[in-house]
Amino acid sequence: MSASATTVRVSRDTLAELERFQRALHTKTADETIREVLKLQRGTVIQRLSGSLRGRVSRFTEADRIDTDR
Repeated sequence: MSASATTVRVSRDTLAELERFQRALHTKTADETIREVLKLQRGTVIQRLSGSLRGRVSRFTEADRIDTDR
């Protein structure tokens, strides 16, 4: 983690939402909370982009080949 810091201005509503996430995620700082939310979001995006049939389609086997008689 970088030693430098910056100030971010957010509305009271956003701060309240961040604090709710902080309690729910059991994180100690706003920075930890934001990082955790970003990780969760990244996982959601990766799942969404990995295909609509993920987990419902099994790997192909030799028996699945059409040309097995060759």
